[in-house]
Amino acid sequence: MDLSLGEEILIVLREYGPLTAEEIANYLRRDIREVNEELQYLELDRFVTKVKKGVFRRREAYELTPTGLEEALKAYEKLRAKSQELINKINSLSPEELEELMNQFSSIIPLLLLLNLIPLELLMLLGLDMLLIGPMVIHDH
Repeated sequence: MDLSLGEEILIVLREYGPLTAEEIANYLRRDIREVNEELQYLELDRFVTKVKKGVFRRREAYELTPTGLEEALKAYEKLRAKSQELINKINSLSPEELEELMNQFSSIIPLLLLLNLIPLELLMLLGLDMLLIGPMVIHDH
């Protein structure tokens, strides 16, 4: 199950916005060029709008519009349901089945961890903490 990059961006903006394109790319561990391209589409669809961020060094950032917030909520619920499905399946699988399941969910695991929708401890117990290679920023709410 994959979320689209647009859905991932909307979720991150809902949780941590307004954010610059670079910040979004870092949160999602994505290439800045593909994030910028997707942000252009989200802006055309009127899901995000540009704002200025920062006091001394003003940078262009993105925040959700009311329509974007609605879409972000839908995407978050979709992601939350998938995280519960993943957690429920993990404990009953053989190592081979677990590896296959993790491959199916590999693109959204960083987002699940970022939003605390899957316990990091669970992945560590299963020896799957190698999925955390690369920058990861986790905020407490």
